[in-house]
Amino acid sequence: LTLNVKEGKAAKIRHINLVGNDTYPDEDITKGWESHTSNWLSWYKRDDQYSREKLSGDIEKLNAWYLNRGHVDFSLDSTQVAISPDKKDMYLTAGITEGEIYSISDVAVSGDTVLPKEEIEQIVAFIKPGNIFSRGLLELATDAITARLSNIGYAFAQVNPVPTIDREKRTVGINMQVQPGPRVNVRRIVFKGNSRTADQVLRREMRQFEGSWYSQAAIDRGKVRLSRLGYFEEVNVENQPVPGSDDQVDVVYEVKETTSGSIAAGVGYSQLSGMNLSLQLSENNFLGTGNRVSVALTRSTYQKRYDFSFMNPYFTDEGLSLGYNLWWREFDYSSYNVAQYSTNSGAAQVFMGLPLSESDSISLMFGIDTNEILASPGSTPPPLVDYISAVGNRTFHSWRGQIGWGRDTRNDYFIPVAGSTQNLSAEIALPGSTVEYFKLSYDFAKYWPLSQMLVLKTGVNLGYGDSYGKSISRNLCYTAGTWVDGPDADTLPDTWVPGPPPSEPCLVTSPDYDKTVTANGLPFFENFYAGGIAAAGKVRGFVDNTLGPAYTSGSGYRQPLGGSFLVAGTVEAIFPKLFDSPAARVSAFLDFGNVYDGWDNFSASELRASAGIALLWRSPMGPLSISYAMPLRKKDGDQIERLQFTFGGQL
Repeated sequence: LTLNVKEGKAAKIRHINLVGNDTYPDEDITKGWESHTSNWLSWYKRDDQYSREKLSGDIEKLNAWYLNRGHVDFSLDSTQVAISPDKKDMYLTAGITEGEIYSISDVAVSGDTVLPKEEIEQIVAFIKPGNIFSRGLLELATDAITARLSNIGYAFAQVNPVPTIDREKRTVGINMQVQPGPRVNVRRIVFKGNSRTADQVLRREMRQFEGSWYSQAAIDRGKVRLSRLGYFEEVNVENQPVPGSDDQVDVVYEVKETTSGSIAAGVGYSQLSGMNLSLQLSENNFLGTGNRVSVALTRSTYQKRYDFSFMNPYFTDEGLSLGYNLWWREFDYSSYNVAQYSTNSGAAQVFMGLPLSESDSISLMFGIDTNEILASPGSTPPPLVDYISAVGNRTFHSWRGQIGWGRDTRNDYFIPVAGSTQNLSAEIALPGSTVEYFKLSYDFAKYWPLSQMLVLKTGVNLGYGDSYGKSISRNLCYTAGTWVDGPDADTLPDTWVPGPPPSEPCLVTSPDYDKTVTANGLPFFENFYAGGIAAAGKVRGFVDNTLGPAYTSGSGYRQPLGGSFLVAGTVEAIFPKLFDSPAARVSAFLDFGNVYDGWDNFSASELRASAGIALLWRSPMGPLSISYAMPLRKKDGDQIERLQFTFGGQL
C-alpha cells in the first residue's frame, strides 16, 4: 500500500470576523489570540497559519474576555471556518451574544476556614462589592485561599466559589465555600534515581521537613533547588498517601542523574584572543558529595593560565560554603588591545559564602598574590613606567580582601526570560601591600517578559577604584649610572635611573635632568576597560578594550590605558522564539559606556553608544556569540569593529 502525499503550502488566515460584538472592537478582542491575519511579524510568529488547536484556544480566550469584563450572560452562538477554492486562504467567523454587564453585590466566606475568617476575607479583599464581575479575579481568589491553606498542612483543600445571579439588578453575589479536608503531615521524604549522588546532598536542599506539616511552597522550592544543582536532567515530585492514614503523605522526589563532571580539551577562537587551547578536569559532584573540584590549563595568544579550585557548598549544615583557589597567569597585555607590558602573577585565595535567603547571599574572600610587571622602556607608555619607578619595584605583593552581595531570581541559568541578577562587591589591597587600593563594582541585569515572543533586558555595569593612604613618590635623575642603587633599575628607561633621596639633588640640576614621579590612584594593572564584546564594559561595535584614556606616542601609535571609573549599560530586545530551540536566541541591542580616569573626569558627552543585532547559540561545541553593531556615538580616534564574535567549547 503506497500513499502519495502532496503537502502544498499552509493555508493562511485572510479574515477574522466577529458578529455581535457591539461593545468592543475586533482588534481589542483578538489582540491576545494565537490566530491572526497576515502582518509584518507573521514570518516569525507564524500566527497567520490556520490551526484547529489554536482556534479552539482562541475561542476559550473569547469566552474568558467577556466573563472577565462582567458579561455573565455571554454566549457563543456559532463558529464557521471557510476555505477558498484554491485552499490557500481561510476565513474565520464567530457569532456571539454579549449580554449585559454584571457587578458584584457581596462577597462571603463560608465553611471550615481553619484560619480566622477575617484572615481569609483579607486574602480576597481585592474583590470588592460594586466592582465589575470578573471570572479571572475569582480564580485568583480561589487559588490564593487554596495556596494559603496548603502551606499550613491542608494539602487537599478545596474552595468552591458559588455565584448567586440577580438578573434584574444585574449583580452577582459570591460565596467562597472552603473545604479544608484533613491536615496532612509529611511522614517521609524519599529520593529515587540518585544512584551516584548521596541522599544527604539532596536532603540538604529541602525546605519541607519530615514530621512537619505539609507545605506546598516548601515542596516546590525543594524541587527548584534540586534543579539548580546541575546534577540532574529531570526532577519530578509527587505525594504518596500513607496506607491506612488519611492525614499523612510521603513526598517522593524522583531524579534522573546527568553528567556533572568533564575531562575536556577545549578549542576556541575570538578576534581579541585568537586561538584558545585549554584542558580542563572538573567535577561539580565529586564522588557524589556535592563538592566541586576543578583543574584547568589555558593557553592563548595573550595568556598562559593554570588554575586549581575546590569548594564545599555545605561546609556547615547552615549552608556556609568554603573553597580555595590557586592560580598562576602569564599575561601579555599588548596582545589584548591594552598598553604594552606583561605580567607574571599568582595567587592563593580562600573564600566562603553564606546564603541570606533563597535568592540572596554574601561572600567573603581573603588571599595573597604577587604580580611581576615586565615593562619595555622603549614601548611601554611613560605614565606606566613612571608608576613602576615611583614604587621602586616591579613586583607587587598584595594581601587582598573582598566582600560581596548577590541576588539571583532568574528562572533559567543559561537563557533566562524573567527575573534579575545583582552583584555588589568591594575589594581592598590591605595595609602592608606594595600599593594600597580598593575597587568597587556593581552589576545589574533584569529580564522583562513582555510576551512569549519578546523579552526586554536592561543592564548596567559600574566600577570605581582608587588608592588610599599616602601616595608614593621617588626622585629620578638623567645620569648615566651615577646613582644606580635602587632596586630593579633595569625596568626604567635607559637614561633615567633611580635618584638619591629627595633631599639630595641630581648631579645635573635641571627640569630636563631631574624629576619626581608619584604612584597614586588605582594601579594601572587593575584598571577597568570598555569596548567590544569581551570587556566588562561591553560596548559592541568598538574594538575590545580600546575606549577611554590612552597614550599616543609621537608616531601616532595609540595604547589604551583603561580607567578607574567604569560606566556601561545595555537595553536589549530578545526574541526567544525566533528559533525553535532553547539553545539559540536573537536580540537587538543598544549599548553605551566608557571608562574615565577617576569619577571627577566623568562626562556624559564622552559616553559611546552603538546599536545592532546579536546571535547567541549554545552549540554542541560550546557557546557562540556573534554581533553586528553600528556606532551611534563615536569620536575621532575611536577604533570601530562592526562584526564581532567569540567562540569556544569542548572537543
